[in-house]
Amino acid sequence: GNWWDLGHSNVNPDKPDEIYMDEHAVRARAGLLNVITWIALMNVFFWNDKIYVQVLFPLVAWEFLSSMVFGLTPLAPIGIAGTLLSILLHPEGPYWKPARPKRFAWLIGLTLACTCLTLFVLRKEMDKDLYKPLIASVVLTCNVATWLESSVGFCLGCFIYNTYLVNWFEGLEECEECKL
Repeated sequence: GNWWDLGHSNVNPDKPDEIYMDEHAVRARAGLLNVITWIALMNVFFWNDKIYVQVLFPLVAWEFLSSMVFGLTPLAPIGIAGTLLSILLHPEGPYWKPARPKRFAWLIGLTLACTCLTLFVLRKEMDKDLYKPLIASVVLTCNVATWLESSVGFCLGCFIYNTYLVNWFEGLEECEECKL
């Protein structure tokens, strides 16, 4: 494929036009994102330093946005690192999974990152007793979601895609390969 393609086609002979991604790389990337969520949680509870928000938000937002549009490589820095880790740690080769539910999951990730930024920007207008629990719950949601993906292979976005979206929107096909 081309460098701008979301993933790889001709992976599944039953669906030659379907786009796939290497699940090893996706899970490695989720593990790296999980480390970032731990840094964000430390910042919420202990450090309270805006430099972490100024560095982490653009990195994470770009990561999710570029991954949704172009795939894990070549423009997503954490996706590139996850892909390199998967090449090094999984010499047996890729484990292909459909890309469409992953794109939806990454939209959720981008939405959560934007929610964190919005809460951070509005923190001075918010009651202190409200701000910290709200932002902590959003970051903790990211933490749990990335842990589930990286550690046990459960993608919350794929679950929502298969359980709800395919029933709500005509034309979306259930991902049999991603079903639990």
